[in-house]
Amino acid sequence: MGLARSSPGSVLFTTYNLLDLGADDSVDGAKHYAMVAESIRALRTDVLAVQEICAPGLPAARALLLRLAADTGLRCLVPGPGGEAVPALCPGSRGYHLGLLWRDGIEPVPGSFHSRNADFWHGLGWVTLDVGGPVVRHAVYHASPFGRKIRADQSEIVVASLARPGGGAEWVPTLVGADWNGESADRIRDPATGRWELYEPGDPYAGVDWFEDLVHQCEWDYDEQGRRRHRVDRTAGDVLWAGGLHDAAAVLRAPWQPTAGHHRDDAYGARGVRRRIDGVRVTAEMVPALRAHRVTDTGLTRRASDHLPVTVEYDPSAITAP
Repeated sequence: MGLARSSPGSVLFTTYNLLDLGADDSVDGAKHYAMVAESIRALRTDVLAVQEICAPGLPAARALLLRLAADTGLRCLVPGPGGEAVPALCPGSRGYHLGLLWRDGIEPVPGSFHSRNADFWHGLGWVTLDVGGPVVRHAVYHASPFGRKIRADQSEIVVASLARPGGGAEWVPTLVGADWNGESADRIRDPATGRWELYEPGDPYAGVDWFEDLVHQCEWDYDEQGRRRHRVDRTAGDVLWAGGLHDAAAVLRAPWQPTAGHHRDDAYGARGVRRRIDGVRVTAEMVPALRAHRVTDTGLTRRASDHLPVTVEYDPSAITAP
C-alpha cells in the first residue's frame, strides 16, 4: 500500500488527519485506534504529520503520540537544548493537537522542534530532520474549518513562519503536511498555449444546492432575480501559493484525487461533494526534489478516517540552494 520509491535514498513524507484519535475511550474507540495504526504501518512512510490527536490535557496527548509512535514503528522524541527529549506534539488551541513522527535512521536536529497556536484556530509545528544530505524542515498544520477570512489570514502566518525568503543562516528547505480545510489555488502552465491554468479541475461545489456550511467555503452573490449564486473561495490557497508554498500535487501534475467526502459523517460528502483539502506544500528549494505524489484510498483508510493520507516522495540530493 505504500508509495513505491524512485530511488533508495528518497524520502516519503505523509500527512494524515486521524479523525478525533483518542477522543473515544470505548471499545469503538479502541477499534478506531487499531485501524489508524494499521493504516500508518501500511503506508511505510519515513516522516508523518498527523492532525487530530485528542486527549484530556497535554500530558495525555503526549502519551498518546508516544503510544502511536511505538505501535507504528516510528519515533517522535526530539532532544531539547538541555538534552532532555520531548515528543513532537504541537498543542492545538481547541484540543485538536498535531504531531510529527519519523522512522529509525532519521535524526532530529536537537532543539529544532517548535510549535505555535496563539495565532491559529488549531496549530502549527515543525522539526528539522537529518534525512541524508541537507537537513530538511518538516511541518504539520491544521487550518480552520470555519471562517474564510480567518483561514486566509492564518495562511499568511504559515507563510511567514515557514517560507522565509532570503536564505542565509535561517534557510531550511521545508515541507508542510496539512489539513488545509480549503481548496488549492496553484496554477500550472499549459504547454500548448503557455497559459497558467488552475491545477484543480473544477469547482467541487458547482451543481450543489446551497446549504449553510458553504458559508465557510464559498463566495456568493445574487442574480437579477435575487437568487443566490455560489462558487468556491480559493483565497487561502492563493495566499499559500503566492507566498512561496507550492502544492506538491500541482508541481508534479499528479492526477486529481479527493481526500475527503467518502466518510459517513462528512456533511459535504453526504451531498456528493468530494474535496481535496489535505496535501503537502513545499518551499521553492524542494520543487526540483519532488518525485511522486499519492493519495492512499483503500477500504482500510476509508474506514479509519474522514480524511485520506497523502504522501509525497522527494530526493534530498536534488534539493537546490535558495
